[in-house]
Amino acid sequence: MKFLIASLFLLALLAACGDETSSSAPDPIGEISSSSNEELGSSSSVAEKNSSSSVSGKNSSSSVVESSSSIEINPLCVDGDTSIKDSYGLRRYRTCRNGRWDMDSSARLDSLDSLAAIEKNKEHPNMDSLFAGYNGKYFEFEDPRDGRKYRYLKFEGRSEDFDAFTTFYVMAENLNYGKMVPSGTTKFDDKVTEKLCYVDDEWFCDNHFGGLYTWAEAMNLPKVCDSVEVSRNDACKAYADSARNSEKMRTIVWQGICPDGWHIMNQREWLYAGGDIRSQILWEKYAGRNASGLAIIPTGDWVKGIGFSGVRELFVQWMPNESNEENAKRIFISSISNTFDNKGTSGGKNMFQPVRCVMDAHNTLTED
Repeated sequence: MKFLIASLFLLALLAACGDETSSSAPDPIGEISSSSNEELGSSSSVAEKNSSSSVSGKNSSSSVVESSSSIEINPLCVDGDTSIKDSYGLRRYRTCRNGRWDMDSSARLDSLDSLAAIEKNKEHPNMDSLFAGYNGKYFEFEDPRDGRKYRYLKFEGRSEDFDAFTTFYVMAENLNYGKMVPSGTTKFDDKVTEKLCYVDDEWFCDNHFGGLYTWAEAMNLPKVCDSVEVSRNDACKAYADSARNSEKMRTIVWQGICPDGWHIMNQREWLYAGGDIRSQILWEKYAGRNASGLAIIPTGDWVKGIGFSGVRELFVQWMPNESNEENAKRIFISSISNTFDNKGTSGGKNMFQPVRCVMDAHNTLTED
């Protein structure tokens, strides 16, 4: 009996130990499942973060591309607006045309100190050596309209491709004709030739800089021709007919405000005017020797909304070539480069720039 009781007690003890062992032993499947769920949850969380980061990065990348695109494309603007932008040592003068910014001209920032000195102190450059360097002969012409005298010379030159040679007589200084009006003038008299003088100082007009004129004024046309296409306005009809009858626009002979027997220097004549045409004075950089005798100086210009600019920096001259209703052709020479575009660049017709006159072929004026 005692043996039976002891046996039953031993079996009960063994059963209790088996239950404890079973409850404390790890469940491999359960552990893997739990671990798997946690890792999947973690992986899912990381994936969501990566996805969010990727989308953000993509958006960011897209934003950069869009930003880059917006930099490459000129910003939209209102036609007629003007802008001044300083970059890379240059001050760039721009006008909005057809919704885009067009650069009219530029000037070196360090040259603006010269302009500031002129405006503040009314400094006048020494012009004594303007015609130095030319070994040929200058002749003198007196404009019967106002008695002003101009030097001119017999110019001999070859065309740009050197396949032709020509001779013509051209003034060695800019034309100075008309009544001076203040810069910023908005009302003009079509019955009077009106000009600006650099920094509103008539000394510059009278000392070889010449007058500054809008394109229509230089062509001796009504002021409205600065803002319309000449072929579409009766006021500009005379010029339109002459231009239409010219074999090519670059050969047009148009008197403009030049004296009788003279005409505005045209594109073909500028094409022949290669070589050393810059004067020895005034240029900030790339001054010439004036071997050709043309004595080109950087007289600058006047632009609406910007004012006077370019003295010692750039030479611009109107040609009798209209580009469109708002622009016309002009010669542009800059001290930034040792070359010049003798084919002409376009500029707003309402800008004020100088002109030069060439003697007509039938002119009976003699050299003596």
